[in-house]
Amino acid sequence: MKFYEEAFRECGDIFATRIPGLGDWVYICSPDLVKAMLEAPEDVVAGGDVGMGNLSHVLGEGSSTYLNGPDLKERRDVTSPYLAMQGSLRLVDFVRELALQSVAEWPLGQPFPLVKPLQKIALGALVKMIFDHAGPEKVRQLADIYENFSFRGLRSPTVSHPTLQIDVGPWSPWARVKKKQRAVFETFSREIELRLAALDKPEEDDLVLGMGRAKLRDGGTIPPQVMLAEILEMLVQGHELTGNSVTWTLGELFTHPEVLERLRQELDSVVGDGDVESSHLARLEYLEAVVNEGLRLRPSTPFTIVRLVRQPFSIGGYDLPPGTMIALCYPALARREDIFKNPQSFDPDNFYGKKLGPYDWHPFGGGSHRCPGRGLAEVVMKVAVATIARKVELKLAQDEVRPVRSAYFYEPNRGLLVTLEKRL
Repeated sequence: MKFYEEAFRECGDIFATRIPGLGDWVYICSPDLVKAMLEAPEDVVAGGDVGMGNLSHVLGEGSSTYLNGPDLKERRDVTSPYLAMQGSLRLVDFVRELALQSVAEWPLGQPFPLVKPLQKIALGALVKMIFDHAGPEKVRQLADIYENFSFRGLRSPTVSHPTLQIDVGPWSPWARVKKKQRAVFETFSREIELRLAALDKPEEDDLVLGMGRAKLRDGGTIPPQVMLAEILEMLVQGHELTGNSVTWTLGELFTHPEVLERLRQELDSVVGDGDVESSHLARLEYLEAVVNEGLRLRPSTPFTIVRLVRQPFSIGGYDLPPGTMIALCYPALARREDIFKNPQSFDPDNFYGKKLGPYDWHPFGGGSHRCPGRGLAEVVMKVAVATIARKVELKLAQDEVRPVRSAYFYEPNRGLLVTLEKRL
């Protein structure tokens, strides 16, 4: 993260690196350049399968992550309503209860890593959104099976190195990954099949039923194996990024007592003595600013938009040949002094009462490939931050806090060690 911020300071709004094995990368750091990239035709600059980070060999084929053009729009038209803010508000009570249950399990007076329980909250919310009929026990079962696959399977070096994908016995690394993959495929495929049995019940609805009822342009339907790939891709990208963001935000919140106090005052004014409910979120403007500031200052990924040049493309005074990767350098854009008044510090007033330009801030990507789960992520982050801020006093239990790579994303080193001083 520090490298990209320093490269921006030294080189300006556009710079390049050559990464061994990944080719030439061009990084853009200004709203004007972001606009130029996003407005380029998809046959010139594509956002689908850009040839890196492809997990379809372990998650299954057909996810919208790797689609472009009409195929992408068709799939997003089906899935987006369930992930958007309005559709996600029905999960507020569920997320709040997950947060309260998690807080009740935290040890009093001894350091513990905060990131894991917050990732679990995000994962539980995603599973509930996908399989709305599932009760708490079923959600926990599905989340546990997926978590075992994610943390002990997807993070294996064999996943990203084809030369290591050799099965030489049940205890070999690749064989262990495939075993966990089979468990996830079998469990989630069975759950999808059970859920599709309710297709003729219009009073029931969730993401699986939405995909099952969709009629495609060619007259067909979305096959169950494609539904599985779509679901697993959502889980991969959703629970870690959301859980990490909540962790970063809470870490900043509890080390900035003046911000925490201001947030608590707003919560007391809007929510009163009760719990945060869906009807409160639109009026919690400072909470929204706190969450946005956490996303700005502490990103979980350095590139929130990545595109592949397929035809010669000019941007920022440079002619880029086919095969070049273009990435929005988020750590640079998020620290621009001409956009944010106090870019180096945790200051929610960077957002409170302000309206940013359409290309000024992109924590969820942009264009046709923007994150479809933004609404759900925002609901989870707001409800988790608000609930935890009102229920506990936390103290940072490590001297140095810095981002470290954990498989595909960045989380706080040591999982952000905190001490629960008291419950409120």
